[in-house]
Amino acid sequence: MTDRGIRPTPSADGGRQAPAPLLSWPFTGREETLTELTALLAGSGRPGLLIAGPAGVGKTRLARELLAATADPEGSRVLAAAATESAARIPFGALAHLLPATLSAVEGRPNLLRFLADALLADPGSAGGAGNAKSAANPAQTLFVDDAHLLDDGSAALVLHMAVRGGTRLILTACSGVPVPDAIEALVRGGYAARVDLPPLGPDSVGRLLESVLGGQVQTATVRRLWQYSGGNVLWLQQLVDAGLASGTLAPVADVWCWPGPFRLGTHLSDLVGQRIGRLSPAVRHAAELLALGEPLGVAVLEHLAGAAIVDELDLRGLIVSEDDGRRVQVRLAHPLYGEVLRQRMPPHRRRRYCRDLAAAIQRTGMRRREDLARVGNWRLAAGDLTDPRFLVAAAEHAIAMTDFTLAARLAEAAREAGGGAAARRTLALALGHSGDGAQAEQVHHSIQPAPTADDDQVMSVVLRAATMYISLDRPADALDLLHRTEETTTDEAARAEVAAFQAVLLAAQADWPAYTQAVTRARQHTAPNPRTTVRLLYAACIDHFCHGRTGAATQAIETALTIVPGADDLPMMRIGLLGWLANVQAFSGPLDAAEATAAALYQQGADSGWAANEGSAQFYLGRIAVRRGRLRSARRHMREAAATLRDDTTWFPKALILGEWATVEAMTGNAAAAQRLLDQAHLARVESYRVFHIPVFQAARPWILAARGRVRDAARQAMRAADDARSEQALLWEAELLHLPVRLGQSAPVARRLAELAAVTDAPHITVYARHAAALAARDASATEQASAAFDTAGMRLHAAEAAAHAARLWVRDGAAAAAQQAADRCRQLARHCEGVMTPAVLACWTPGLTDRERDIARLAAAGTSSRHIADQLGITVRTVDNHLYRIYRKTGVASRKELGKVLAIDLTEAAD
Repeated sequence: MTDRGIRPTPSADGGRQAPAPLLSWPFTGREETLTELTALLAGSGRPGLLIAGPAGVGKTRLARELLAATADPEGSRVLAAAATESAARIPFGALAHLLPATLSAVEGRPNLLRFLADALLADPGSAGGAGNAKSAANPAQTLFVDDAHLLDDGSAALVLHMAVRGGTRLILTACSGVPVPDAIEALVRGGYAARVDLPPLGPDSVGRLLESVLGGQVQTATVRRLWQYSGGNVLWLQQLVDAGLASGTLAPVADVWCWPGPFRLGTHLSDLVGQRIGRLSPAVRHAAELLALGEPLGVAVLEHLAGAAIVDELDLRGLIVSEDDGRRVQVRLAHPLYGEVLRQRMPPHRRRRYCRDLAAAIQRTGMRRREDLARVGNWRLAAGDLTDPRFLVAAAEHAIAMTDFTLAARLAEAAREAGGGAAARRTLALALGHSGDGAQAEQVHHSIQPAPTADDDQVMSVVLRAATMYISLDRPADALDLLHRTEETTTDEAARAEVAAFQAVLLAAQADWPAYTQAVTRARQHTAPNPRTTVRLLYAACIDHFCHGRTGAATQAIETALTIVPGADDLPMMRIGLLGWLANVQAFSGPLDAAEATAAALYQQGADSGWAANEGSAQFYLGRIAVRRGRLRSARRHMREAAATLRDDTTWFPKALILGEWATVEAMTGNAAAAQRLLDQAHLARVESYRVFHIPVFQAARPWILAARGRVRDAARQAMRAADDARSEQALLWEAELLHLPVRLGQSAPVARRLAELAAVTDAPHITVYARHAAALAARDASATEQASAAFDTAGMRLHAAEAAAHAARLWVRDGAAAAAQQAADRCRQLARHCEGVMTPAVLACWTPGLTDRERDIARLAAAGTSSRHIADQLGITVRTVDNHLYRIYRKTGVASRKELGKVLAIDLTEAAD
């Protein structure tokens, strides 16, 4: 294995097998530190450096990289030693292999340190050996001592002596938080060595290291978990990854490395963590195991169960940390792996007893915290206590409110088996539906016998069943039919209003505006709306306003709904869905920073609860926002991760929606083949639900794919046909996006008037800029086009701004204003550098002004590896014509191959994106 990492090897059936555990890891995550230490050694004037940090943090690897970076090119001598606890009991034990076997006889009492220093400084090739050390000293010598905190006193004194004497550079490592020999302390105290404390790797560095090792993108949630469980400790991180690869739990899904299940610690890592925990007395182990099963626990609860003195001992041994949580002090184990090891080694009978004790202790406190009910239910379930099914149902409902659907399903299943009745079945169906098992959820719903009268629970069951049909099973017609029949047969006016309001939500998501309007009218006529009905009507209204370009009204509807969402709403996804729509609205109305913050908070909520549907959908929103910013590589990462996270089509967010918009991203980067594959997959996974998104998913990618293939005019015509479809479906927002697409491609399509009409009937700020851009281009007004570019830039839409600047440059050239044209072209290039691999026609035209449009199309396809035959087929020309164009392209660009041509067309990304 090379330092570049590993990739999964193909198996006999064409699938992927996990690679063998890693042998070595690349040096990643400490590059800046290495640069700083190199400069420190060169400029501080000190002969030594002490690198301190926790065990396994990477001190030794950094020191070795530093030795390589500072080596004398003419050759330098490096003496290396590693101190150990065993060698610390032997005088000069750590340096024994570097010292002479015997001491030479000298007159009088020997100066031991000086003699040994002379021996170390002596050139091993000199004739004089140690006795002639003075004349044979090597000033380019370096002494490297690993784990200097374990040096015996004699070795430490010798190291200090060499520093004082001079002529030797010292590089030492030591564990922080443990005593070091006095002589090593004196090195730093006396200014002979600079001390640098090396912190654990941060999450970003861990992510880069994992991607370098695994040779591909790593899921954000997996990076986060591995960082948390390793604590940024490289040794523990490597052990976790090796264990995951060996067990197959860390594996690529849709080209993204994921670890979705629980961690399985390897024997080596378990032993390492066990050594760190140390030997525990029975009382201390009892307290630690309680905390492993129940963390975080209030300090009063732990003291009640284990005793205050035992808690103090845990603290003194560094096994726990405490944190203020309101008026309470919470205690948890100092490292997540401590809990993993303690739970792994705990016998089942003790685990059951401790869970029973924890449940009783928290119940005595009154379970005042929001999560207490679900936690107690989980402990009682682990203890085998199924005597109170109503309590288990209540615990499952609280787990649902916290979006922990895996726990909710376990609790509800136990409650059903214990005789929990319809309430347990209803809760189980909801948990199953949101955890991705829609088919089983529908079976459970079907088993619930309808009540003779439509009480609140009955209405809730109907709404939940309809939601499962729509969201998880992709059966919108059945869901709407169930709701319609329930509304007709129900006599309770409040119930009818609630059912009609939920119909309005689904009809808005289906873009069935006439039926949506009727459902809203019925919901308002039945009775004064209760909070749930009001929230549903506001939810439906936000979809309506968004699709029709009324972004201000959409935002107001969402914000109002969020203030009144019931804390125990029957659909916990209602609040999450509202936040998702808020991210959408903000993405198309600005500011984009706010949109990104909303989507990031949504992702964090999903990551904290472990709800994959929430994580995946939030990644999709982040990808959509990144496209709006023009950060296409970031958008690709988000879309790829969303597709990997939502790997099952029965989850809350249909995978087809991701694939379609991901196809657009690939086409905008010039990768037409990948875009077409993704669009084909999207059509195969096509859903009937969420018709409100079908136009941007299934139609917006087609013109971009045509443009990536060099068929720009065909792309413009395709976009206008799709815009007509959007107009017929009253999807004004998508109509504006599609109408602006020919403008972005630089085509003189007759869209300015319609965009002006849309700007007049909507309040979406970007549609107004679209109209200005189209009007300026139609009028061939370079100055107005530059103003549109500035407006896009102000909105954070850098790619749109770069394209408009490119258009302005061409118009200035047409007007004969060479200086203005150059300024606009420079502005385009400056903006494009923030757009991560953009290959849209307008920007590429500005990047390669010496090529004609036809030459540019052929150059882009050739650089992507397309053969002359395929280029000819795509563009409808002969192979000879293609080759003739390539000859002229090579002459103009000064290259001799397609590979070199790709470098010419690549956008320079030397400036960091902000």
